[in-house]
Amino acid sequence: MNKREKEKYVRLLLERKLELLQEIGVEENYLAKIAREASGDLSSFSYHMADQSGETYRRELQAGLTTEQIRILRAIDEALKRLHEGSYGKCTKCGGSIQKARLDFVPWARHCITCQRSFEGSGTP
Repeated sequence: MNKREKEKYVRLLLERKLELLQEIGVEENYLAKIAREASGDLSSFSYHMADQSGETYRRELQAGLTTEQIRILRAIDEALKRLHEGSYGKCTKCGGSIQKARLDFVPWARHCITCQRSFEGSGTP
């Protein structure tokens, strides 16, 4: 994945994160930071997973998020970590490539469509 594609997916992930946080009414300062990151100003963006997890947990407690919102926010944080580590776009189960069309639609996807279908059939995430 080239730099332009990585930037595209960081932007998509941060935009979705911003939308979720706006839905639940997270504080304005935090939303402004996410908006800056989504616009391409990544100078204040933290790639450290502990920071991301801590922020997600804090938001969960403060906002009383729904289970689905929590799942998506965590998946977004995990996808941002994979982008930073260079494993983004690879299925976490089989190691194969996740199709770009799938990543465009669900940028936080962890699995290729084949593995995702097998999980959905078995009830395993």
